[in-house]
Amino acid sequence: MIRVYVFILALSFALSTLQPPFALAQENGAALLEERCSGCHPSSLSKAKKKTPRQWQATVSRMKHKGARLTEDEMKVLLDYLSENYKP
Repeated sequence: MIRVYVFILALSFALSTLQPPFALAQENGAALLEERCSGCHPSSLSKAKKKTPRQWQATVSRMKHKGARLTEDEMKVLLDYLSENYKP
């Protein structure tokens, strides 16, 4: 019986530390912008731009072809973040 209580307590704690998917994507998108993009230019350059999702797609694709290291999943997270936070 004690094992059940310990398990429930541990599970409750683990679930309480999870963030909603949108918040997690926002956090990860911001982190990707800082980690992957600021190696070649300051992140303030990207943050000063206001683009449509299609324009962000073209920009991030161009940067990837120039050597930006992003997996396809990371690219999607970054694009979602940029499109949501830096739109016209």
